[in-house]
Amino acid sequence: MRADRFCRYVVIALLCGASTLITPAFGAGADRVLDVSRIDAESASLSEYFDVLEDPGAGLKLADVKRAEVAAGFKASGTTAESINFSFTKSAYWLRLQVRNASDQPLDQMLEIANARLADVRLYGTSLTHGDQALRNGFAVPFAQRPYPHRFIVFPLAVPPKTTQTLYLRIETLTPMDIPAKLWNRVSFLPYERYEYMLQTVYFGTVLAMILFNLLLFASLRDAGYLMYMLWIVMITLGVASYTGFAMEFLWDDAPYWTTVSLAIFGVLSFAVLMVFMREMVAVRMVAPRLDKSIKVLIAFNVSIAALCLLFGHQALLKLAGTVTAVEAVVILCISVFCAVKGRRSARLFSGIFMVFLLAAITANLRRYGVLPNNVITANGMQVGSAIEMLLLAYALADRFNVIRADRESAQAEALEAQRRLVEGLRDSERILEARVDRRTSELSATVTRLQQTQHDLVEAEKRASLGSLVAGVSHELNTPIGIALTTASTMEQDAREFKRVMSEEGVKRSTLETFVQRSIDMGELLVRSCHRAANLISSFKQVAVDQTSEHRRSFDLLELVNDNVTSLRPSLKNAAWTIAVEVPADIQCDSYPGPLGQVLTNLIQNAGVHAFEDRTSGLLRISATAHEGMVELCVSDNGQGMSAPTLARIFEPFYTTKLGKGGSGLGLAICRNMVTGVLGGQLTATAQLGTGSQFVLRFPMVAPRSTKNGHAV
Repeated sequence: MRADRFCRYVVIALLCGASTLITPAFGAGADRVLDVSRIDAESASLSEYFDVLEDPGAGLKLADVKRAEVAAGFKASGTTAESINFSFTKSAYWLRLQVRNASDQPLDQMLEIANARLADVRLYGTSLTHGDQALRNGFAVPFAQRPYPHRFIVFPLAVPPKTTQTLYLRIETLTPMDIPAKLWNRVSFLPYERYEYMLQTVYFGTVLAMILFNLLLFASLRDAGYLMYMLWIVMITLGVASYTGFAMEFLWDDAPYWTTVSLAIFGVLSFAVLMVFMREMVAVRMVAPRLDKSIKVLIAFNVSIAALCLLFGHQALLKLAGTVTAVEAVVILCISVFCAVKGRRSARLFSGIFMVFLLAAITANLRRYGVLPNNVITANGMQVGSAIEMLLLAYALADRFNVIRADRESAQAEALEAQRRLVEGLRDSERILEARVDRRTSELSATVTRLQQTQHDLVEAEKRASLGSLVAGVSHELNTPIGIALTTASTMEQDAREFKRVMSEEGVKRSTLETFVQRSIDMGELLVRSCHRAANLISSFKQVAVDQTSEHRRSFDLLELVNDNVTSLRPSLKNAAWTIAVEVPADIQCDSYPGPLGQVLTNLIQNAGVHAFEDRTSGLLRISATAHEGMVELCVSDNGQGMSAPTLARIFEPFYTTKLGKGGSGLGLAICRNMVTGVLGGQLTATAQLGTGSQFVLRFPMVAPRSTKNGHAV
């Protein structure tokens, strides 16, 4: 059977059952005096026996209402319903009741007002009271101080034999003043009491089981619908507990203010959560977006009313809360029916289930006003209706989950079919692409080979260019000492020939000999100095040239390496306006590759001349070094022009140069970094600030890695 049809049948069955429950009301007594001796197995409704007096100022005492002029204001209730209802009122009401015991035995009776939400109820005129003292009951009285421990308002009565008593009830409350009063024989009341508590225990036990079950479902499925459903159960259950008096008996005892406002707060909050649940279950946002916005406004309105009731607790706010829930019940039903008409299966289920709840609420109110008789269903209409709604909503949630799962399975099947077609198409495309990839791979391999060869040629060209610059500078510098040596040697040769001629022709004087010897000594010293200078230049150049044209590993002193490279560069920098200061400590012994290290140092020095000191009349390039824990930190810093941040970020990129078209290739620093990281196993970093200079820091191990793989140290 489909779920919507099942709910429809349930609603029809409940409607038919309610119609058969309507029976004639309890008949009125002839003398308006209740004979308690006639109450045996059943209770007697007291509504028709009450005389009613309104006390607008709530200031009358028992002595006042007994005075003739005030007592004349008592009016017959004029109703045969089970309840007298004054709705919301600020007045206190006095109810007068005459009871008679026509039997020969004293009778114990129980006066029950089956409304737990009356604040202050006082009973005068029983054998348990003395004078103007009263028995007090209601939620304003702590539960332990009530005359009889019961969730409703119950007074024990002892009626002496062959007597007639006049009882007075004074009732005052901010909640709706509904007075369903009955008189019970104590013997009959006790089984009734146990039966009622048993029914309430079954209800609240069922509710607790539903809460725990749906909490587990939410933890397992992570479906927000189950969370909203569980919150709604909690709210409606707390509202029912407050309505039936169980909350005052078991949850909160001496809290009259909270008891006054709790039912209104739980009522509007339960409808707020119910609307959130309906939006999720019925998918109002998809069916009617405008209605969905209206529901959001109502939810916010309900939360605001709940907050106002909690803060102020005014009677007008409580009345407004009741009106709002009544109107929203109709709104919820209309929206769910509208969505059901639009074809939403879940909306049809929700509409039928909510109608069951409304029917139960209407049944409870009709029973209170005497339209329907008092029985298990009508007396516990709210509990029965909410329990049925909880069960049916749980079924609807399960049905919704099954529908979602079926839709998901259908969507998965469609997705799998689409995926199958896609895979077939991809396989066809894959065969075409494989051929293209093979062709492009061979082309790329050839291109990579050419690029690697080009890179190698560029590196070699950069090395040759650097070495060529060294050769030109050293050659120019060697001209001076070699020229001096040649001139000195020529002069010495001429002097020797002249001395030989003078000695053979004229004879040698002592002064002539002394002059020749002294001149020979001076020219010899000049010749030696010139030769030494040339030899030093040639030795430095030879070592640098050997190192830069090879990558052989050897042990070397860092200071000697720096000095050799600086010495080789000094001829080309002889006319430079800036100077070089070497501040490298002695005895820093390295086992590494002096050629790449020297070339890096040479490139850094030459770059300083080209970039840092361009158009400068003075400057200083400082070369310093430190050694710590097997690592060497060689720093080349200048006080030149510096670099901007964008330039600094790109200086190590291949082919990036600020001298484009002016002889700069943009490869120097890129090659330097490759040598440092690939051969020396170190790092090359740079810092600079525009206008204040630059600093290059070369950090490498004193003992270089033993081998290299693919150009990188390992």
